Amino acid sequence: MDFHHCCEILYKGMSLTDEVNVCLRKYEKKELKQLVIVAGIAPDAMRKVFAIWVLFSAIVGAVVAVAPGLTTQFIGLTLFILVAFTALMFGQSRMSEGWPAIVLDGDDIGVVRDPLKREFVCVNKSLVTDAVPRIINPNKKAVEIQLDVDKLSRQDVKVLNQAVWPRDNKLIGLAHFKRREDVCERIVDICK
Repeated sequence: MDFHHCCEILYKGMSLTDEVNVCLRKYEKKELKQLVIVAGIAPDAMRKVFAIWVLFSAIVGAVVAVAPGLTTQFIGLTLFILVAFTALMFGQSRMSEGWPAIVLDGDDIGVVRDPLKREFVCVNKSLVTDAVPRIINPNKKAVEIQLDVDKLSRQDVKVLNQAVWPRDNKLIGLAHFKRREDVCERIVDICK
């Protein structure tokens, strides 16, 4: 019953006593940090990318600043663009939480629905029957998490159809920077 109580139901007309196998859940920043990221960009990776960018920007800024024959206006504009882009990257990078696509939260597997709102379509791992690699048109590498159709209610199907790539009996999440086969294998191992 923990799964049923911890889900935040984002649709109307359902009481707490109704059976809930699939739900939409919003996480706070501190909650998201505690999740296991199965697919997506982990906070450590975000910090490394940002550190590399800062180093690159510093090198480019230094080279432009000491290069002979460049106008002060060009040097100032280049440095301004590097600083502005770095500030923009820092503001949008979510270094403390990353950009997770598929997460594990205890006995639940969640696939991101809205990354900015930290909203996930969550399902108890006991409903997962398989995970297979897929390509989402035109060329996005994804993982298809197949669910046990016999355990899904009409309300569960309605929630599944609110996902980014709606399906009646599966969840589809992107596999960022990881081999899809490895993500599928990990999901199957988790759900055993």
